[in-house]
Amino acid sequence: RKKLWLKIARHVVEQEKNIKKAIAFLSECDLLKIEDILPFFPDFVTIDDFKEAICSALQEYNEHIESLKGNMQDATMSAQAIRSDIQEMRNKYGIVSAQEKCCVCSYPLLTRSFYLFPCQHLYHADCLIQEVLQHLSSKQRKRVIELQDRVARESQAASAADESGAVFSKVEQLKSELDDIVAADCVFCGEVMIKSIDKPFIDPKEYEEVVRSWL
Repeated sequence: RKKLWLKIARHVVEQEKNIKKAIAFLSECDLLKIEDILPFFPDFVTIDDFKEAICSALQEYNEHIESLKGNMQDATMSAQAIRSDIQEMRNKYGIVSAQEKCCVCSYPLLTRSFYLFPCQHLYHADCLIQEVLQHLSSKQRKRVIELQDRVARESQAASAADESGAVFSKVEQLKSELDDIVAADCVFCGEVMIKSIDKPFIDPKEYEEVVRSWL
Protein backbone atom coordinates (compact mmCIF):
# COMPACT_ATOMS: atom_id res chain seq x y z
CA ARG A 1 0.00 0.00 0.00
CA LYS A 2 2.83 2.40 0.82
CA LYS A 3 4.41 1.85 -2.61
CA LEU A 4 1.10 2.67 -4.27
CA TRP A 5 0.73 5.91 -2.30
CA LEU A 6 4.35 6.81 -3.12
CA LYS A 7 3.66 6.35 -6.83
CA ILE A 8 0.60 8.60 -6.59
CA ALA A 9 2.53 11.26 -4.68
CA ARG A 10 5.39 11.11 -7.20
CA HIS A 11 2.97 11.52 -10.09
CA VAL A 12 1.33 14.52 -8.43
CA VAL A 13 4.68 16.22 -7.74
CA GLU A 14 6.53 15.43 -10.97
CA GLN A 15 3.69 15.40 -13.48
CA GLU A 16 1.04 17.69 -12.07
CA LYS A 17 3.55 19.97 -10.32
CA ASN A 18 1.04 20.23 -7.48
CA ILE A 19 3.07 20.24 -4.28
CA LYS A 20 0.18 21.25 -2.04
CA LYS A 21 -1.85 18.29 -3.24
CA ALA A 22 1.08 15.98 -2.54
CA ILE A 23 1.39 17.41 0.97
CA ALA A 24 -2.34 16.77 1.47
CA PHE A 25 -1.63 13.07 0.99
CA LEU A 26 0.19 13.09 4.32
CA SER A 27 -3.05 13.73 6.19
CA GLU A 28 -4.94 11.18 4.10
CA CYS A 29 -2.46 8.34 4.42
CA ASP A 30 -0.83 7.26 7.70
CA LEU A 31 1.76 5.28 5.76
CA LEU A 32 3.48 8.33 4.26
CA LYS A 33 5.75 10.79 6.02
CA ILE A 34 7.17 14.07 4.76
CA GLU A 35 10.60 12.46 4.33
CA ASP A 36 9.08 9.89 1.97
CA ILE A 37 7.99 12.47 -0.60
CA LEU A 38 10.77 15.04 -0.19
CA PRO A 39 13.00 13.29 -2.80
CA PHE A 40 10.27 13.94 -5.42
CA PHE A 41 10.37 17.74 -4.98
CA PRO A 42 12.38 19.79 -7.45
CA ASP A 43 15.70 21.25 -6.32
CA PHE A 44 14.29 24.75 -6.16
CA VAL A 45 10.99 24.83 -4.32
CA THR A 46 9.51 27.27 -1.84
CA ILE A 47 9.61 25.84 1.67
CA ASP A 48 6.35 27.62 2.53
CA ASP A 49 4.47 24.93 0.62
CA PHE A 50 5.43 22.22 3.05
CA LYS A 51 6.67 24.12 6.10
CA GLU A 52 3.66 23.02 8.14
CA ALA A 53 4.22 19.36 7.25
CA ILE A 54 7.89 19.57 8.22
CA CYS A 55 7.02 21.22 11.56
CA SER A 56 4.40 18.56 12.20
CA ALA A 57 6.89 15.78 11.41
CA LEU A 58 9.52 17.32 13.68
CA GLN A 59 6.98 17.62 16.47
CA GLU A 60 6.02 13.97 16.00
CA TYR A 61 9.67 12.89 16.10
CA ASN A 62 10.23 14.96 19.23
CA GLU A 63 7.29 13.28 20.96
CA HIS A 64 8.57 9.88 19.87
CA ILE A 65 12.04 10.68 21.25
CA GLU A 66 10.52 11.80 24.57
CA SER A 67 8.52 8.56 24.68
CA LEU A 68 11.70 6.53 24.06
CA LYS A 69 13.48 8.46 26.82
CA GLY A 70 10.64 7.57 29.18
CA ASN A 71 10.83 3.91 28.19
CA MET A 72 14.61 3.92 28.68
CA GLN A 73 14.21 5.45 32.12
CA ASP A 74 11.60 2.84 33.06
CA ALA A 75 13.88 0.06 31.78
CA THR A 76 16.81 1.47 33.77
CA MET A 77 14.73 1.59 36.96
CA SER A 78 13.52 -1.99 36.33
CA ALA A 79 17.10 -3.17 35.82
CA GLN A 80 18.17 -1.51 39.07
CA ALA A 81 15.27 -3.15 40.91
CA ILE A 82 16.19 -6.55 39.46
CA ARG A 83 19.85 -6.10 40.47
CA SER A 84 18.71 -5.15 43.96
CA ASP A 85 16.47 -8.24 44.17
CA ILE A 86 19.31 -10.49 42.98
CA GLN A 87 21.67 -9.04 45.56
CA GLU A 88 19.03 -9.50 48.25
CA MET A 89 18.54 -13.13 47.24
CA ARG A 90 22.29 -13.73 47.41
CA ASN A 91 22.34 -12.45 50.97
CA LYS A 92 19.25 -14.39 52.00
CA TYR A 93 19.71 -17.37 54.29
CA GLY A 94 17.68 -19.85 56.32
CA ILE A 95 18.24 -21.59 59.62
CA VAL A 96 17.79 -25.36 59.70
CA SER A 97 17.51 -27.05 63.07
CA ALA A 98 18.58 -30.62 63.82
CA GLN A 99 14.92 -31.59 64.27
CA GLU A 100 13.87 -30.61 60.74
CA LYS A 101 12.50 -33.38 58.55
CA CYS A 102 12.20 -33.85 54.79
CA CYS A 103 8.77 -32.80 53.51
CA VAL A 104 8.63 -35.92 51.32
CA CYS A 105 9.98 -38.85 53.34
CA SER A 106 9.69 -37.31 56.84
CA TYR A 107 13.15 -38.58 57.79
CA PRO A 108 15.63 -36.24 59.54
CA LEU A 109 16.78 -33.66 57.02
CA LEU A 110 20.44 -33.45 58.05
CA THR A 111 21.14 -37.10 57.33
CA ARG A 112 22.06 -36.24 53.72
CA SER A 113 22.24 -33.34 51.25
CA PHE A 114 19.09 -31.24 51.09
CA TYR A 115 17.35 -28.22 49.53
CA LEU A 116 15.82 -25.34 51.45
CA PHE A 117 13.35 -23.15 49.55
CA PRO A 118 12.38 -19.55 50.41
CA CYS A 119 8.91 -20.87 51.35
CA GLN A 120 10.68 -22.90 54.08
CA HIS A 121 9.85 -26.28 52.53
CA LEU A 122 12.81 -28.64 52.87
CA TYR A 123 13.66 -31.76 50.88
CA HIS A 124 16.41 -34.31 50.69
CA ALA A 125 18.10 -33.88 47.31
CA ASP A 126 17.16 -37.39 46.15
CA CYS A 127 13.56 -37.02 47.41
CA LEU A 128 13.14 -33.73 45.57
CA ILE A 129 14.53 -35.17 42.35
CA GLN A 130 12.13 -38.11 42.52
CA GLU A 131 9.21 -35.76 43.04
CA VAL A 132 10.24 -33.43 40.23
CA LEU A 133 11.03 -36.16 37.69
CA GLN A 134 7.39 -37.14 37.26
CA HIS A 135 6.54 -33.58 36.20
CA LEU A 136 9.37 -33.17 33.68
CA SER A 137 9.39 -33.86 29.96
CA SER A 138 11.17 -36.99 28.74
CA LYS A 139 14.05 -34.84 27.49
CA GLN A 140 14.43 -33.13 30.87
CA ARG A 141 14.22 -36.46 32.75
CA LYS A 142 16.96 -37.88 30.56
CA ARG A 143 19.11 -34.79 31.19
CA VAL A 144 18.60 -35.00 34.98
CA ILE A 145 19.65 -38.66 35.05
CA GLU A 146 22.66 -37.86 32.88
CA LEU A 147 23.69 -34.98 35.15
CA GLN A 148 23.36 -37.14 38.27
CA ASP A 149 25.58 -39.78 36.71
CA ARG A 150 28.19 -37.25 35.60
CA VAL A 151 28.26 -35.52 38.99
CA ALA A 152 28.80 -38.87 40.72
CA ARG A 153 31.58 -39.91 38.31
CA GLU A 154 33.34 -36.53 38.35
CA SER A 155 33.18 -36.33 42.16
CA GLN A 156 34.66 -39.80 42.54
CA ALA A 157 37.41 -39.04 40.03
CA ALA A 158 38.25 -35.75 41.76
CA SER A 159 38.40 -37.37 45.20
CA ALA A 160 40.49 -40.32 44.00
CA ALA A 161 42.97 -38.20 42.08
CA ASP A 162 42.98 -35.37 44.64
CA GLU A 163 43.02 -32.94 41.72
CA SER A 164 42.97 -29.15 41.72
CA GLY A 165 40.06 -26.73 41.57
CA ALA A 166 39.53 -27.20 37.82
CA VAL A 167 37.79 -30.55 38.31
CA PHE A 168 35.77 -29.29 41.28
CA SER A 169 34.73 -26.28 39.21
CA LYS A 170 33.37 -28.65 36.55
CA VAL A 171 31.46 -30.57 39.22
CA GLU A 172 29.96 -27.32 40.51
CA GLN A 173 28.86 -26.39 36.98
CA LEU A 174 27.10 -29.74 36.61
CA LYS A 175 25.43 -29.34 40.00
CA SER A 176 24.35 -25.83 39.08
CA GLU A 177 22.68 -27.10 35.90
CA LEU A 178 20.99 -29.87 37.88
CA ASP A 179 19.76 -27.32 40.43
CA ASP A 180 18.32 -25.15 37.66
CA ILE A 181 16.13 -28.06 36.56
CA VAL A 182 15.06 -29.74 39.80
CA ALA A 183 15.13 -26.80 42.22
CA ALA A 184 13.73 -24.03 40.02
CA ASP A 185 10.53 -24.07 42.06
CA CYS A 186 9.12 -25.71 45.18
CA VAL A 187 7.13 -28.83 44.28
CA PHE A 188 4.66 -28.29 47.13
CA CYS A 189 3.69 -24.64 46.57
CA GLY A 190 5.15 -23.65 43.23
CA GLU A 191 4.15 -23.92 39.59
CA VAL A 192 4.50 -27.71 39.60
CA MET A 193 1.77 -27.99 42.24
CA ILE A 194 -0.50 -25.61 40.32
CA LYS A 195 -0.10 -27.62 37.10
CA SER A 196 -0.89 -30.88 38.91
CA ILE A 197 -4.01 -29.55 40.65
CA ASP A 198 -6.23 -31.93 38.65
CA LYS A 199 -4.06 -34.97 39.37
CA PRO A 200 -5.90 -37.55 41.55
CA PHE A 201 -4.51 -38.28 45.01
CA ILE A 202 -4.64 -42.00 44.29
CA ASP A 203 -3.19 -43.49 41.13
CA PRO A 204 -6.06 -45.01 39.10
CA LYS A 205 -4.01 -48.21 38.75
CA GLU A 206 -3.79 -48.52 42.56
CA TYR A 207 -7.33 -47.33 43.35
CA GLU A 208 -8.94 -50.74 43.85
CA GLU A 209 -6.11 -51.96 46.05
CA VAL A 210 -6.24 -48.81 48.19
CA VAL A 211 -10.02 -49.07 48.61
CA ARG A 212 -9.73 -52.70 49.71
CA SER A 213 -7.11 -51.72 52.28
CA TRP A 214 -9.62 -49.34 53.86
CA LEU A 215 -12.25 -52.07 54.34
